Amino acid sequence: MSIDSCYEGVIAKLTTQGKIKQMSLELLSLETNSERVLFVYKTLKGLNAFPSVQEIKKNNDSSIYYRNLGNKCFEQTVYHKAWQYYNLSLLHAPLNSENYCLALSNRSAVFYELYKYKECVRDIDTVFSLEYPTKLTEKLNNRKKMCNEALCSSNEKQTIKNDDFNEYLKMTSEKHSEYLCASNKLEVVISKEMGRHVIAKEDIKVGEVIVEEDPYFTLLLKDQYLFGCNYCLSRCLNLLPCDGCCYCLYCSDECKAKAWKEYHNIECSLMATLVKMDFTKLELLALRTVLKARHDHNEWKDLFKTIKDAEDNMNTEHHGQVKVDDKWIYDSKYYASIHTLATNLERRSISDIFQKGLTAAVFLRFLENNSEFLKTENKHEYDEINECVAGLLLLHLMTSPTNMHGISSIAASKEGNCVDQISLASAPYAFCSLFNHSCAPNIVRFTKLGSAKMFVFALRPIKKGMQIFDNYGPHHALEERSSRLASLKFQFIFTCLCEACVNNWPNYMYLSMRQSRNVPPKLVRSKNSLLNERVIDQLQKGNLDTAFKTYKRICDLCELLEPYVPCMELCDCQESLKQCLQIFEGLVPYGSSLMVKWKSVNSK
Repeated sequence: MSIDSCYEGVIAKLTTQGKIKQMSLELLSLETNSERVLFVYKTLKGLNAFPSVQEIKKNNDSSIYYRNLGNKCFEQTVYHKAWQYYNLSLLHAPLNSENYCLALSNRSAVFYELYKYKECVRDIDTVFSLEYPTKLTEKLNNRKKMCNEALCSSNEKQTIKNDDFNEYLKMTSEKHSEYLCASNKLEVVISKEMGRHVIAKEDIKVGEVIVEEDPYFTLLLKDQYLFGCNYCLSRCLNLLPCDGCCYCLYCSDECKAKAWKEYHNIECSLMATLVKMDFTKLELLALRTVLKARHDHNEWKDLFKTIKDAEDNMNTEHHGQVKVDDKWIYDSKYYASIHTLATNLERRSISDIFQKGLTAAVFLRFLENNSEFLKTENKHEYDEINECVAGLLLLHLMTSPTNMHGISSIAASKEGNCVDQISLASAPYAFCSLFNHSCAPNIVRFTKLGSAKMFVFALRPIKKGMQIFDNYGPHHALEERSSRLASLKFQFIFTCLCEACVNNWPNYMYLSMRQSRNVPPKLVRSKNSLLNERVIDQLQKGNLDTAFKTYKRICDLCELLEPYVPCMELCDCQESLKQCLQIFEGLVPYGSSLMVKWKSVNSK
């Protein structure tokens, strides 16, 4: 049963019983999030509508099944699929068993064929550190020898060093004294119309880094489980499995331990259910936020105090801030900054609140019956904990859709083009959540591949006093005005008043734009000379040399073209600028983007 079918089933039962109107009125009368969730919880319990928890254990049959699929792909030289199946075999194998060793051994063979010699040796060394089948010894020693010979004979040269283009990815201004991840060129202000938002205290040039923010935590997306570390997002190929579940891979024992301590000790036994019920990333983000919030505090009473202090400071100059050594600061590593993000509760429909309340109630049921999360010896404290967790789950189910940020990259195609964007993960970024939306944004966000630190670059020149605008998805060059307004109203519950919407910029799409008439011919020639067909082709192929040589010149052109917005020339420069940044941040190689279809089973 999926969470959506659970919701639909409950609505069908309530409709049959003629209770929809009564339920809506009762839900509307409740004043707190905890009351709303506990009301829905009672309703689900009365309808006997709670889904059951699934249990998937590691077992040799499943490990052998996936290893055999990997062997077939290996024989057909479909190495990237074979690699994924061997990861699945590793995930399902009982720890340090013969099948565990065989999965690692076979994965090392894939790495050898893909010229990943260091990774191949690493897997071989891991096998040798275990009680492996002796029949593997000769084969693995020979493979390791061939890898070492290949590594010794490798004379690869890199024309551009990381330090060269990394200069473009660093904040050059001083950090803000209160908003620790932000440039001191920024200021957070509040108004009735715009809520909390960010403005420039000084002029900011195109290409400047104005934010470097680490998230509260990361959530690797389900279709990336076989490609990256489930904690830090590292793209390390020598991933090792969680000791308990058949879903999470980690790049190191350190990441495995941190994940376990912060949230996975609760999630581990629930992973099969969370995957099978097809919870969205927004729902999983809400659950993990609550688990992480509790981990951040020694005792429940400490979390209660953090929540009270944070809510007392809302709508004051210290909104979302915490006092550290007599200094007020705002930082994603503190739960108070995440707890106080906007919910848009007053704009939500009763059906939306009920649906989110149902998800919260289901999560609460899982935590109550299938984990130690709510356990306490004190009956009075249990009621307080239960009420608090119920409210927090709904709170973050409402903050997630409008405040959480996606982490993405560009993946290489079989033909070598690097233009297709893929989503990798999501995470809560407290400061980046303060940016309002524009369909013609003046910033763009990137993260380095294999990490979660968010870098915010100026995409347009930003004058002192101007607001900093991010883009939530709908863009003036890609979507016409009515469609943008509708999608923003649906997901983010606001009517867009950006310059593109208010001024009703022409409804043309980027790919069909024509050369602008009011751009000076000299600027047009400069743009055409810089971004000629060869350069565009090289950028699309992810060529680092080309990106390095053209980046600053593109930034300068964006500055010069700003007075002529909207125009095709500026769109060309902005898209090329973003492609350069994506190349600097790192591209997903071919074969490492789409997961093979699979599901965890107890036996085959």
